[in-house]
Amino acid sequence: MRFESKFMRISCAIVFCVFTFCYLYFYQADILVLTQHLASNGQTHYVPWLGAILITFVLQLCQIGINSLLKLSKRGYALTYFPSVLLLTILTAISSNVTTSIIFGVWAWLAPLLLILYVVLVLYVRRYEPYEPEVRGVGFTSQLLWINLGIMFAFFLFVGMFSNSDKHFHQKVKVEVLVHNHKYCNALHTVKQMQTVDSSTTMLTIYSVARIGHLSDSLYEYRLVGGSDVLRPGKVHSLLLPDSVIDKATKKSVHYQLTGFLLDRNLPKFTRFVTKYYPVDSLRPRYYAEAYKLHALLAKGLTPKPPYAKGSYTHYYFAKR
Repeated sequence: MRFESKFMRISCAIVFCVFTFCYLYFYQADILVLTQHLASNGQTHYVPWLGAILITFVLQLCQIGINSLLKLSKRGYALTYFPSVLLLTILTAISSNVTTSIIFGVWAWLAPLLLILYVVLVLYVRRYEPYEPEVRGVGFTSQLLWINLGIMFAFFLFVGMFSNSDKHFHQKVKVEVLVHNHKYCNALHTVKQMQTVDSSTTMLTIYSVARIGHLSDSLYEYRLVGGSDVLRPGKVHSLLLPDSVIDKATKKSVHYQLTGFLLDRNLPKFTRFVTKYYPVDSLRPRYYAEAYKLHALLAKGLTPKPPYAKGSYTHYYFAKR
C-alpha cells in the first residue's frame, strides 16, 4: 500500500506540473504578459518560459505545504491540489474588457467561498480516510491512481471553464505582444486569422504595416475599422504599447497623413495632397495611384464595376461602412 500511495503522489505531481507548464506557456503566455504589465503599471515584463516554470514550481510547493497539514494519502489526495488550481484559474481569468487595471470581479467573493467549502470537504475526507476500504490493482492499474487522476482531470476542466478562453481576446492580446516585441510580420499574420477586429487592433495593424514599409501597397489586405480616428492613440489606445511610441514614429509621416484621407474615403482632399508629394502618376505607390484614378472616375459620375479585387483600395472604398 505504501508503494501504491507513493506512486500515486508522484504521478499526480507529474501530471499537474506538465499540465500547468503547458497551459501557461503554450496557451496563456500572452494573457500573463498583459496581466503583469497592467499589475506593475508597465514597470516589469513577463518572460513566458521563465514565468511558466516559476508559477508551476510555486503552485507545486503550495500543494506540498497543504498536504503536509492535511496528510491525505488515499482517495482524497488529489484534493490537496485545489488551492493551487484555484490560484492558477484566478491568475488567468483576466477580463476580456480590461483596459488599464486588473479587476478580480466575481473572484473577490467566489474564491473565499470556494476555499471555505474546500476546508469543510477536506476535513470530512480526512476524518473518514482511515476507514476507507483497500483499493485493488497495482501500478497503472491501481484504483488509487485513477481515482486521484480523475479528480485532477476534473480540476483541469475547472481551469479551462473559468479562466479566460475568449479566442478573440487571446488573438487581440497576441497581436499586442508581438507588436510590443517588434515582430510586425507575425502580428499581421495573426490579424489575418482574426474573424473580427476592433479599433485598437486596427491601429496596431496600420502601425505594423507602416513599420515594415508597406503602408501604401498592402494595408487594405487587412480588416480595418474606425477610419482615421484609429491611426494614432487618441480615441483608442494599445494595451501594451505606450501612446508616445506610436505618436513619435508616425507624427511626421506623410504616408500616415495620406492614409488618413483614404481611410475616411475623402478622395477630394487626398488628391489635393497626393499631387504635392507625387506629382507624376507613374511614381505613385499602388494605393495612391488606384485612389487617384478612382476619384477621377467618380468625378465623371462613373462607378467601377464589381466585383472588386480583395486587398484593393476600391474594395475598401465600396465595402459596407
